[in-house]
Amino acid sequence: MKNILPQYSFFLKVFIYCCTNIFIVFIVAEVSAQTNRPALYKVLTLTGQKQGARDLPQDDGVAGIYQKLLKLTTTASTLHTQAHPDDEPADVITYLGRGTGARTALLSLNRGESGGNVLGVESFDELGLLRTEEFLLAASYYGLDDLYFTKLVDYGFSKRVEEAYDKWGKQNVLSEMIRVIRINRPLVIISRFHGSQRDGHGNHQAAGEMSQQAFLLAGDSSAFPEQITKEGLRPWKALKFYRGGVTEKEHWNIGLNTGIYCPWLGQSYKNFSLLGYSFHRSQFGGQRNEVNGPSITYYERLQSSVKSDEKENSFFDGIDTSITGIFKITGETAPAGIMSLLGDIASQTYQAITTFQVSNPAAIIPFLTNGLSKTRAAIQLITNQPEAYFLLEVKERQFTDAINTTLGIRLKAIAVPGQTSVIRNFWEPQPTMGFAVAGKPFKVEVELVNNSTISIKPKNIDLITSPGWKIKSGQQDLKPLQANEKIARVYSVKVPEDAGYSQPYFYRNSLDENQYHLKEKQFENLPWGTPAVQVMAAYTINGELIKIQMPVQVGQSGLPYGYNQYTLKTAPVIAVNIQPGLGIIPVNKKIKNFEVKVELINNYDSTIKGNLAMIIPTGWKTEPSQIPFSFSRAGERNNFIIKISMPSIAEKNYTVNAIATANDKAYTQGYELISYRDLDQTILYRPAVATIKGINVKVAPQITVGYVMGVGDEVARGLEQLGAKVHLLNANDLASARLDQYTVIMIGTRAYAVRQDLNTYNQRLLNYAKNGGHLIVLFQTPEFVPDLMAPYPAVLPGNSEEVSEEDSPIKLLALHHRVLNYPNKISLTDFEHWVEQRGSKFFSTWDTAYEPIISTYDKGQAPQSGGWLMAKYGKGYYTYCAYSFHRQLPNGVEGAYRIMANLISYGKKRP
Repeated sequence: MKNILPQYSFFLKVFIYCCTNIFIVFIVAEVSAQTNRPALYKVLTLTGQKQGARDLPQDDGVAGIYQKLLKLTTTASTLHTQAHPDDEPADVITYLGRGTGARTALLSLNRGESGGNVLGVESFDELGLLRTEEFLLAASYYGLDDLYFTKLVDYGFSKRVEEAYDKWGKQNVLSEMIRVIRINRPLVIISRFHGSQRDGHGNHQAAGEMSQQAFLLAGDSSAFPEQITKEGLRPWKALKFYRGGVTEKEHWNIGLNTGIYCPWLGQSYKNFSLLGYSFHRSQFGGQRNEVNGPSITYYERLQSSVKSDEKENSFFDGIDTSITGIFKITGETAPAGIMSLLGDIASQTYQAITTFQVSNPAAIIPFLTNGLSKTRAAIQLITNQPEAYFLLEVKERQFTDAINTTLGIRLKAIAVPGQTSVIRNFWEPQPTMGFAVAGKPFKVEVELVNNSTISIKPKNIDLITSPGWKIKSGQQDLKPLQANEKIARVYSVKVPEDAGYSQPYFYRNSLDENQYHLKEKQFENLPWGTPAVQVMAAYTINGELIKIQMPVQVGQSGLPYGYNQYTLKTAPVIAVNIQPGLGIIPVNKKIKNFEVKVELINNYDSTIKGNLAMIIPTGWKTEPSQIPFSFSRAGERNNFIIKISMPSIAEKNYTVNAIATANDKAYTQGYELISYRDLDQTILYRPAVATIKGINVKVAPQITVGYVMGVGDEVARGLEQLGAKVHLLNANDLASARLDQYTVIMIGTRAYAVRQDLNTYNQRLLNYAKNGGHLIVLFQTPEFVPDLMAPYPAVLPGNSEEVSEEDSPIKLLALHHRVLNYPNKISLTDFEHWVEQRGSKFFSTWDTAYEPIISTYDKGQAPQSGGWLMAKYGKGYYTYCAYSFHRQLPNGVEGAYRIMANLISYGKKRP
């Protein structure tokens, strides 16, 4: 190969990269002797076949083939920008990727770490991992080719763009966006947001503003030059820029109708995109209603270096996106002989489309292999035309993708326990396996299937791992695969003793940090790093070498729905989880003791024994001091309650560590396994350390709380740490239990949205308050209708106010109210050091029976006093408190504990 891409430093004939642990990714990339990163690195990371439950019928068979043929006809490409997962114009992306064949990419500024969660208890970083997985599954429906994130962290709702820049740094936002533009090299950039106050959320406005600046600067080599000199990127000037967030009555250039019916999807682009969008389940919990008929989205063109009409039919009007137009796009000098090859590529693609038959898809294989051959020949002619080289490599990848789909090639690899050695059909019950662990062998069963009517010649099937892994392969005598034939192989694998754990390549040290650090910079901006083990198969057809690659998976029982398949991950032999991770002790508590629960998880597939011990501050004691443990098989767990006593405690933080020792090794990490139906599993590791915090808080004696859990939070645990006895109320309790046994009944966040039993038996709770109890309702969404569900009229509108700035000014409105004075004297200092926000979903109007307790406001907002209202009701009391205790209590905010102590003590007689 001649010199190409001079800024690179070494030659790779084939670079295969699998970006995510959801999608099968194979990349064939030839790069020159002077490259330090392959041309398709971080590009086309989501295309190709997908694994397990994420396979979509629309990506296979004749529908999938036709869509891949569409991609062969064009060099069109778009990069969409937004702030959070679920901001995306799903229908527009689906139309472009699945309807026109354009290469589509999307950049989200963050992973949505501070959103709500109607699925479970995950919050902050765990929620970011969950939402990343949801986004990837949604993206498979959109037909998205690439999904990118920045290192920026979602810090919560923001009304002002200035707050976003204060948290993130304006230059950081701009640098991240420019890097992704230089990686993906789109022809058109489309901003989801307008870039003005009309975007509402400050993060949205930042995404809109910075998208415009990034478009202007990405092609300037003096802008963030370290990306060029140190990272090996090249400047890139996209040809056009559009922004969304405009209406039909405003200035617009494109009105895109995604409500048109798509024959190969079986419904409109709009409705098919809604299927994907519904997988943002943690945010709203399910499928949106179908939209039939026209559905038009309007975009305004802000920048263009090509001529096009005022009203356009396509984002690519004025751009030659044909194969033969590559050098018109790049402006580079075409090497001798390359234009005839580009004409041949276009001709072969045209013939493939025009001769494509539903009854005999393989008939187009000669055209596809000829087109691939011409593409590879054109790449060989490249001398000093890096942009043309990039576009041709994209086309090479798209040809191999089309060939694999047309042939119906299937590659499957399942990891099974080490003692298993019998190859079985993949539709038969599978032996389950959890994780790969250091020093333990396991096996990988691989199948390569040719579902076409013509033969292929397998060349090799290999496992790809990190250095140090030991692999013994099955027989490699690979004979030609005829129609509907398969090859099965079994590989023995042993994990090295020093193998790392599968975990995100990004992390932060505390919630105070608004930007992630990177453990492995090579994965920057990608959803995940590479899986622990991958399988790659290569075969030839009509003289062309084709490769396919996917992560090795494990099967786990998900009855009654069958077996779930997840990407194989490495994990510690023993995981050590300690709860609570942060606990509080009132400093005035007479008995200074605390209980922690230590959970041991065994990932070792045979007998293992050891001891659990705690490291505690000097003078403290644990009971028991040491605990022996033993496990006999992988997947077993054991929980131990350890009592910690201390002679005294001050208003400061103390730490205790849990250590499990087995086989002469110490294990000091635990993990949160995030696993939901339809999604791949993700893992967030934490050291087995608990922080115990002494705080100055008092609580009335003998408080009993009935807690109605909503979407999942840790408020109930915080109440227990205050000394209250807490019972989680289930449907039977709400229906028939004696409610007067509770001093307080508290309804958790968003419970009215997710607990039908709460709605059914709400009147019993009102009667409980009327008869002398104290009913406390934490923040709710508009499913809660105060006029119908509260004792007195009030309004909670759909666009209800919230105060997003955690340091917003507070005014105590009811200075002499008992709730601000007993058992703790509440002052403004109790509102210091809050996390993420003050509160959300405030009442807008309310009956005079309610008394507002405090008020607060964001900058530029009128004072809001509808966030904490209390009323006498019959013999008892009713409180609506929309302040974010579900954020503050798990993070040990002392003032929040003091306020909560007063709330649950309210109504109790002073001792």
